[in-house]
Amino acid sequence: MLSDRALIAYIAWVLIYRVAENVAMRKAGSAGKQPVRDWTAWLIIVPYYLVLLGAPAEHLYLETEPGVLHWVLGSLLFLAATVVRTKAHLDLQKGFSMFLETPEEQGLVTTGLYGAIRHPLYLGNLLLFLVCPLFLAVTWTWALTALGIVGLLVRIPIEEHFLAERFAAYESYKKESAALIPGIY
Repeated sequence: MLSDRALIAYIAWVLIYRVAENVAMRKAGSAGKQPVRDWTAWLIIVPYYLVLLGAPAEHLYLETEPGVLHWVLGSLLFLAATVVRTKAHLDLQKGFSMFLETPEEQGLVTTGLYGAIRHPLYLGNLLLFLVCPLFLAVTWTWALTALGIVGLLVRIPIEEHFLAERFAAYESYKKESAALIPGIY
C-alpha cells in the first residue's frame, strides 16, 4: 500500500514540475517555438525521459518501498528542480530552446539565476535526474541518471562554444559565473 502512495506522490510531483515549467514557458513567450534541431539536445532529452519513466517502471517491477527519508529528500529535490527550472525560464524569456539557437533579438542573459549560473536549466535537469530514482528508492535507474549527467557534461561545453561565437561578452561572463553549481563547476 505504501508503494501505491509513493507512486501517486511521484506522479503528482512530476505533474507539478511539468505544469510549472509549461506555465513559465508560456509566460516567458518561449512555448511552442519551432527550433532548429541539432543532435546535441538528444544527449539530455533521451536520458530525461528514460529517468522520468524508468524510475516508476522499476518501482512497479521491483515493488520498492521508499522510506520517509526518500520522501522528504525527494520532495525537497522535486521542489528545488521545479523552482530552478521555472525561474530560469522566466529569466531567459523568449531565449529558451532545447536546441542550439539564439533569437536574433535576444541578447546574452546575465540576470536572475543567470547572474550566478550559466546553465540553470541544466541544474534543474540535474536535480530531476537525481530525484527520480531517489524518491522511489530504485537502483537500476541510477545508471540512467549517470547517462543524463554525462549528457549534461558533454552538452555544456558544446553550448558554451556556440554562445561564445555569438556573444563577445560570453568569455567575460564565464569568468564571473559558474557553469552549473557555484563553487563546484
